[in-house]
Amino acid sequence: PDEFKASNGWLEKFRARHAISFRLISGESASVDHSTVKEWTKRLLTIIEGFDKNDIFNADETGLFYRALPDRSLVLKKEECKGGKKSKERLTILLCTNWSGTEKLKPLVIGRSQRPRCFKNINTSDLPVTWLANCAAWMNLKLFTNWLATLNNRMKRNA
Repeated sequence: PDEFKASNGWLEKFRARHAISFRLISGESASVDHSTVKEWTKRLLTIIEGFDKNDIFNADETGLFYRALPDRSLVLKKEECKGGKKSKERLTILLCTNWSGTEKLKPLVIGRSQRPRCFKNINTSDLPVTWLANCAAWMNLKLFTNWLATLNNRMKRNA
């Protein structure tokens, strides 16, 4: 007997026929104060006035929950969609680039251990990222200040 292979079209028709929808298991709604956004947009234009786009950088951090379960699932339309306990194991990643996109800095990754077992025979300075650690794998004032000072010193040398 031939093995069954479902195409995308077959799956879509099956979902419609059996009232199966793709739903968010859990989520948060974020509220944004639009007046604050407008105010800062005007303020920021004043702050960056006179700077070259290559010299204006933006950095942002994000959490990577590498053992997290998916937050969406296929369920019958009338059924409730509940998830289990979420894994809290994470890495924090800081990404930074200049406005023009011509310079992307080496990502900063923060884990819980300075020398994780998976890095047993690896020198962390050879990684394509800057590896740092603290007990919660979170960005904190000390780590950010050190990263910013290192970046500032590098920019002074290149100027």
